[in-house]
Amino acid sequence: MENQYTFEELNALWEEAYRANPRVYEKEEDDSIIVGFALTEDTDSLFPVVPEEHWQIEGKDIDKWIISIVSLTKDGVIGIMEYHEAIKRLEKYFLAQKDGWALIRGLTYEEMDALFEGLPRNALQS
Repeated sequence: MENQYTFEELNALWEEAYRANPRVYEKEEDDSIIVGFALTEDTDSLFPVVPEEHWQIEGKDIDKWIISIVSLTKDGVIGIMEYHEAIKRLEKYFLAQKDGWALIRGLTYEEMDALFEGLPRNALQS
């Protein structure tokens, strides 16, 4: 996690970054619960390192956590990755970590596309 920012610059990035918000989906065929987040190209973002520590659904088990990787230049989803695998692959882009959250710098299309090396493009099909 190499950092070329001053404390003030990093603080400003932290304040201005998009804070990931979960979307909850329930699959009708088996009532499984999926919680998804979106990581968008060229956008500094805050993501929880371990989402289970921040969100729960009372009375329900969450079956799958995912991150959709979204391109603005290609106007669509590059792919969907299992959350913990995505965070592991995104670590090299962390600018800072605090209170269980990671500040991830905005990624280019090429960087986002490379996250899927060796993985299927849709974690929901596995």
